[in-house]
Amino acid sequence: MNGLRILSVDPGRTTLGVAVFEDTSLCYYAIKTLRVPGTSVAVRRATAHVLNDLIAIYQPTHLAIEQPLVIQRRAELLAHVISALKTTARRRGLIVSEYAPQVVRSYICADRKPTKREVARLLAVRYPELRPYGSSRSKWAEKYYERMFGAIAVGFVSQARRA
Repeated sequence: MNGLRILSVDPGRTTLGVAVFEDTSLCYYAIKTLRVPGTSVAVRRATAHVLNDLIAIYQPTHLAIEQPLVIQRRAELLAHVISALKTTARRRGLIVSEYAPQVVRSYICADRKPTKREVARLLAVRYPELRPYGSSRSKWAEKYYERMFGAIAVGFVSQARRA
């Protein structure tokens, strides 16, 4: 990889949607599960471990994070995940940017008020390898891959704004 490299994350308290962009190319996308007890120390440690592994493999220069949309019941753990992401990235020398979900969706869907499903559909048009994940066969699969599409959307917007 030689160009602008962005690692983007859509954080949750038990999963992270992740994507890696080099310039406009989508190089990697996945869902990482944080299999830890729900303590703040364990969540921070697991988050930092996942992020450090991705940084070692892909060597990004930027971290783009989707800000949480709503306050969840266990928002404290989500706050620890986000804090661990930012702290780890900064310690590794990455530039950190945060994007509100509505800003990301509006950018991808030309200023309309799109749904997450619409964003996933448009991203699957842009990146055909995503089609199997966008046409989910169940509500569970749609919900599961939602976080991955969130990370891809954040990365797409971040790379477009830096280009």
